[in-house]
Order: sequence, then C-alpha cells, then structure tokens
Amino acid sequence: MAAKPALRVVSESAMEALVLEFAASQPELGQSRVAESLRQRGIRISPSGVRAIWKRHQLETLYKRVSAIGKSGRRGHTGMTEAQNARFKRAKRRSQLLKNAERDGNDSNTLRYQLLAIAAQAFGRHGYKGATLKEIAEAAGILPGSIYHYFRSKQDLFTQVHHEGFRELNAAVDQAIARLKNPRARLEAACTAHIELLVSKNAIAGYTGNSLFAPGSRIPARWLIKDRDAYEARFATMLGALHIPPRLDRSLFRLALFGALNWTQVWYRPGKSSPADIARHLVEIFFG
Repeated sequence: MAAKPALRVVSESAMEALVLEFAASQPELGQSRVAESLRQRGIRISPSGVRAIWKRHQLETLYKRVSAIGKSGRRGHTGMTEAQNARFKRAKRRSQLLKNAERDGNDSNTLRYQLLAIAAQAFGRHGYKGATLKEIAEAAGILPGSIYHYFRSKQDLFTQVHHEGFRELNAAVDQAIARLKNPRARLEAACTAHIELLVSKNAIAGYTGNSLFAPGSRIPARWLIKDRDAYEARFATMLGALHIPPRLDRSLFRLALFGALNWTQVWYRPGKSSPADIARHLVEIFFG
C-alpha cells in the first residue's frame, strides 16, 4: 500500500494561489478533482473549500475559468473533453444571449425570457410542429432537458410565448391610447403600437401579433383563445366607437384590418414610412 503523503501546512494565501493555479492551468478539473490533486501533494482542502475560493474570484464554472484564461492571454493546456468543450460552447451562447438582452434593455433579461424569444423565432420559421426543443435549447446554450426546468412541455412553451407576446401587445396598446379621447385617434394609436412591435426586434410580440391572424395559419389556436380574444376585444371596442355602415360585417371588418396590419411585417422597410404613417393611411383606407 502506498504511503499517504505527509500533510503540509500552508497559509491561506498560498492555498488560494494553488487553487487559482489549477483554474488557470487545468480549468477542466472540477472542485473534487482539484481537492484530490492537492491532497496527493499533502495539502488538505475540501471540494467546497475549492469552490469557495473560485467563487470569490468568479471562477466557479467551467465557462468562467476558460473565459478568464482567454481574457488574461494565458495559453495553458486545457485538455478538455469533447463533452466539456460542448458544455463550454453552450455556456458561451447562453452568456451572450443574456448580454444581448441587457444591452437591448429587455425588462426580463432572464434565461426564461430568452427561451421564449428563441422559441418564437423557431415557431415562426418552422411552425409549431416543425420547431423542436432540441433546436431551441441549442440556440439558448442549454441542454434540451433543461427546458423542462422552465416549461412543462413544448405545448406549454408555445402557450407561454403567446401569453408573454399578448401581454406586451396589450400593454403597448393600452399605453398608446391611455390619454386619447377621440375614437379615430385611439384606433390609429393602437394600430401604430401593433405595427411597431411587429417590425421591431421584439421576437415574441412580433410573432404573437402576426401568428394568430395570419392567413392559412395552422397554429392550434384553441390553446390560446383567451389571449387572442382579449386582444381582439380591445380593437372591437375601438371600432365600435367609430361609424361602420350597418351593411358591413364588423367581424370581417376587424379581421381585414388585422390582415392589413400584419402584412406590413412582409413589406416594411426602415427609413421609409414610419409605423405611425402606415397606421394613419390604413385607417384612412378603411374609413375613408
């Protein structure tokens, strides 16, 4: 039996330096392996002690340790496995997503919000059936199974995308018309808010605003009736305050207006007509 190494007494600062050296030279090693490696040198430290030192220096994850090496310009041998490399890349994507959210001023710059935004883009590209949780997770920098920490199922994720999208659409419309009394001005302001979200970089509200009213949509709208009806009701109330000839079907009139609003997402180009200009002209076309 091999003799156990004699224990060495080292100062707290020396212990910290040794742990940080492992983070710089072998970032792929976890806290348990670092503690074991030090014990083999006769230095006793627990895995939690290693982690405590890492946390003080913001090195507690593989992503942070590898990133720190890159920032310092140090080129140590990492020896990461394929799985560790994949984990690092996922963490890098996740970190970039959250940075983008903070830069863009999203109120909900959390991973859950980013999953909703990525899912909205995936549903928009492939439809509900074609979008996969694997694709969404990969774009978010997490494992597919991690999605279930935030959403019960693909259907729940889809439903939550629309809950959030309609929340943002309703909030934008309510804010736009809050101080207006004139019925036509209120409708123009609501249409402007709708178009602005559709043509903005807000993937969730843009997808939601367009999806349920798009021609030929195959989205299972039965899951989202309450959200859709609540949003439509706002416009029905505003249209009810305006003169629409009795011979016209008000439901068809409202759906035709939504179709015209949503079509702007196809042909809109920044720098030409503004959303407010477009809304004003569309209301003029509908009401003469």
